[in-house]
Amino acid sequence: MKKIYAEIGIGNKSFLSTEIEEKNKEFRIRTFIFPEKLKEIYFRLWVFRFVIILSFFKGIFLRKKSKNNFKFLIGFGGVQKI
Repeated sequence: MKKIYAEIGIGNKSFLSTEIEEKNKEFRIRTFIFPEKLKEIYFRLWVFRFVIILSFFKGIFLRKKSKNNFKFLIGFGGVQKI
């Protein structure tokens, strides 16, 4: 099973995109694929090097990244049998 993160918002290369993680690899596609089994819904705000994640199932997280960026996304995380 692959982990799927379907995201809607500004900051990625396309307004609708999906990040797929399998083993130690991850890649992003410009297509919106909703997960078969939904495990989280989150808002992500990335301003400069700081990322605030508000997850409805896991709580609030603050992360620091190595590069500057701006993103505001609504995401749906889960698994998919691709």
